[in-house]
Amino acid sequence: MLVKLGPLVTDRIADLRPYLDSVPDPRSRHGRWYSLTAILLVCACGVVSGANSIDKLAEWVSGPQPRC
Repeated sequence: MLVKLGPLVTDRIADLRPYLDSVPDPRSRHGRWYSLTAILLVCACGVVSGANSIDKLAEWVSGPQPRC
């Protein structure tokens, strides 16, 4: 359920973690390296930073590439 939060007020900043913690993780326990909450938070940060596709999100997550 999406809720419009309105303007950002510094003394009332929303924390996404409790909401993202409630998302069920469909992955099997075997082979998990990161929590689903951590992955979703990184994705949210990437989208806020301008990533608008999976490819752009992966590019944002990997950071700047060194120049040779």
